[in-house]
Amino acid sequence: MSMPQDHVEAAALIARAIAPYGERPGPEGVAALTDDLITCGQKLHDALSGTPSRLRPAGAFEALAEWEYFTAVGPLGSGPHADWNHARGLARIIRQLMRALEHAAEASAS
Repeated sequence: MSMPQDHVEAAALIARAIAPYGERPGPEGVAALTDDLITCGQKLHDALSGTPSRLRPAGAFEALAEWEYFTAVGPLGSGPHADWNHARGLARIIRQLMRALEHAAEASAS
């Protein structure tokens, strides 16, 4: 079974955001990465929100709630380090959303 294109794109964004601190892009790069993460993550959030609750795995509700919180609040603190940590947090939540969607797809197929 191949990975859906949106998951391939999400995986690439996650890899960029979870890179070691020494590979952190400059402020403009972090801002662009954050924008891309939010766009990608919102699509995954919407897809999971539209999935019947009986197909959602344990932890899906938490991932949805965490996404809403992180996107509403933004970085905690100011400056490049706070922005980078926010992007990394978004990436981790996207990973949870992807796993929940994959589980829901498997549950609906069986």
